[in-house]
Amino acid sequence: MNKQQLLENFEQYFQVDDANQVNLKEVSHDEVPDTMPELEEKIPALFKLANEMKELDHKMLSPLRNLGDIASDLATFLQAQSRKIDLIMSHILATEQPDEDNIYCDSYGGGGIRFTSSTTYPIGTQLRTKLFLRQEAAAIYCYCEVIDVKSVKENGSQHTIAFTKIREEDQELVVRASLHAQTRQLKKRQSEQNKEQNS
Repeated sequence: MNKQQLLENFEQYFQVDDANQVNLKEVSHDEVPDTMPELEEKIPALFKLANEMKELDHKMLSPLRNLGDIASDLATFLQAQSRKIDLIMSHILATEQPDEDNIYCDSYGGGGIRFTSSTTYPIGTQLRTKLFLRQEAAAIYCYCEVIDVKSVKENGSQHTIAFTKIREEDQELVVRASLHAQTRQLKKRQSEQNKEQNS
């Protein structure tokens, strides 16, 4: 895909302002997988395991919620147990390969990520990217390309990076996470407005 196509693809998806850990490693064009099977081979087993666990939770808990109050209580209990495992997994994942550039993104969505860094990556730079979605306790291993760079006075440059190689299920996970983050933000804003009106 050329830069224009990547930009259009990036803009098709909603971006949510939410800081999550991102590990970046600059790679050459030759190091970017050409096919999905090649990408699958490069994804560390721990990332696959974490995301498969997320998908299983999502698939298994949804039907329970439709079975009434008792099943709903069971689903809540199972979700709490699952959350404990998720938290342990996310900690293990986040400490993996600490030698990479470890930053926090400004926003993310189904098309890619925005982050601010004192290091400026030129447009066209290929980045092996690990996005850690802490609220979802999930980790995405993918490849991105820098499609836009804006100078930010104090902090260096804000980069827009578009997903170039990402598994479909991982992209869906990012989209779901961005919608969950927006819901949390809206609830928080509503709660703050209610407090202001009541005081």
